[in-house]
Amino acid sequence: MPPSLDELLALDLLTLRTHTELAGDVFQVDQQRERLQQSLNDSEVCSVRRQGELVAYAMLRPESNACWFVGAFSTHPLHRTSTVVSELLAKVISLARKREISELKSHVYKTNRLSIAFHRKLGFHITRENEKAIEFFASITTLSERPAVQRATWRADQL
Repeated sequence: MPPSLDELLALDLLTLRTHTELAGDVFQVDQQRERLQQSLNDSEVCSVRRQGELVAYAMLRPESNACWFVGAFSTHPLHRTSTVVSELLAKVISLARKREISELKSHVYKTNRLSIAFHRKLGFHITRENEKAIEFFASITTLSERPAVQRATWRADQL
C-alpha cells in the first residue's frame, strides 16, 4: 500500500524539522504538506512498513530521462536499522532499473551529519555546496558497486 500524505508528513516531522531549523530555515507543517502533495504529482515513492506503519520512504522525481532527484529519503529514528535501510535501498535500485535511471542527485543540509555520512558511504560525491546545504551526485553503477547496496539488492532478490 502506498503511503498516504499524512504518513509522509508525520515521518518528515520526526526527521526534517530539527535539521531545517538548525540550518536557519523554518519548518512549517502546512508548507511541508503542500510540498509533499505537489511532489507526489511527479515523483515515485518507495516505502518500507513494519506492522503496517510507515517507517521509511524515498521520493524520486525525474530531472531528465537519465537523472532523477532524490527529494526525500527518510527513516523513522526508531527504525534506522540495516534491515530497513537495506530494504529501502533495494526498492530505490529496483525503481532505477525499471525506469532506466542512470544517475541520482540529492541535497542535504550541512546540519544533517548522518545523511552526509550515509551519502558518502553509498558512493555519492559532492557536486556543489553553499553555506546551508550540499548537493550530492552518484551514478547508479557506482551505487550498485557499493557493498551496502549489493547486500540490499541481494536480499531483495531472495524474497
